[in-house]
Parts: sequence; structure tokens; C-alpha cells
Amino acid sequence: MPVLKIAVVGDGGVGKSSLLETRVSKNFDPSKQITIGVDFKLIPLKTDLNDGEKSTFLAMDLGGQDRFQFIHDSYIKGIKAALILFDVSRIRTFFNINKWVDLIMRENDKIPILIVANKSDLLSPEQKEDLVINMDELIKELPNHQNIYGHYFTSSKDYKGIEEVFAICEEMILQNINRNSDKIRVPIAQVS
Repeated sequence: MPVLKIAVVGDGGVGKSSLLETRVSKNFDPSKQITIGVDFKLIPLKTDLNDGEKSTFLAMDLGGQDRFQFIHDSYIKGIKAALILFDVSRIRTFFNINKWVDLIMRENDKIPILIVANKSDLLSPEQKEDLVINMDELIKELPNHQNIYGHYFTSSKDYKGIEEVFAICEEMILQNINRNSDKIRVPIAQVS
């Protein structure tokens, strides 16, 4: 069974561990503690990426606090995709996306990235519309923004967007594998 390594990164407290735990258990645990350094989750893929053989994501949940950042480089080696999370209720985490893009690009400037606006259950429809505009603008300003496939809203509490984010991640990896073909790559995710 092939294992595809992905990184789930973002500032501390944005909900990386909750997103992964909710995906695996289908149950939201509000008492989830911060990740000390790094944690791992195995997530079965829905599609066959390797000639009918089932694949699995090895999701690397990197602790977002500054004190853990010295170990990040060693854990992102060999990743096939990255999810960069931010907390919609904490604007500072949105403005730190660039820091996480830089981390991923230092490892490999071809890694496909999806920006994940987490805790979307805290947003009104108007706030969500404003955030979509801000995310579109931010992505255009980022270096190597062509590797950013788009953005998606999730809520671990409501289980909204969780399955879709990992389906998008599978598609990003497939498109990246076929990148050298003559197919034109288009963004696969914009807004949920």
C-alpha cells in the first residue's frame, strides 16, 4: 500500500490536529490539546493513485508554535502536498500564511498547496464573502502562487469541508504527478 506524505501546517491553535482527528474519527473533540513538535495520522485515500493499489496519506501535523519550528524542515522532506491552515477568527494567522508557504517552498518549490480557512462555523455569510476576496488577493501576492491550487473553508466542529479538503489534496497530487504532460493545469478548488 503506497503511502503519500503530506504536511498540515499553520500557526498554533488554528485547528490542524482537530481537522485530522475529525477526518479520521468522524468526531469532533473540543478538548484537543496543542501538538508538541509533530504528530502523524494515517488517512486512507478514496481513489487509487497507483494502478488500482489503495494509497494512504501520512499526514504530518506540525506544531505551529515558534518553539517547534526548528524541527519542521526535517519533517517536510519528501512531502507530496501541503495544507496550510489558518483560523478565521484570528486574523494574525491569516497574515502568517506567507511564512508557511516559504517553509514549504524551501523544501520543494513545486509542492502543490491548498489554503484552508478553518473554523468557518464562526463566520457569517458576509464575513465569508469578504474573506474570499482577501484570500484571492493574498494568493496573487505570494511568491510561487502558481503552486497554490486555491482555498477552501472547513469546520471540524460541523464536519464541513473535511472530506472535500482531502479529496482536493488527492487531486493536487495527481495533477502534480502529471504536471509534465501537455495538459493545462487549472485551479481545482476555490471556495466552498
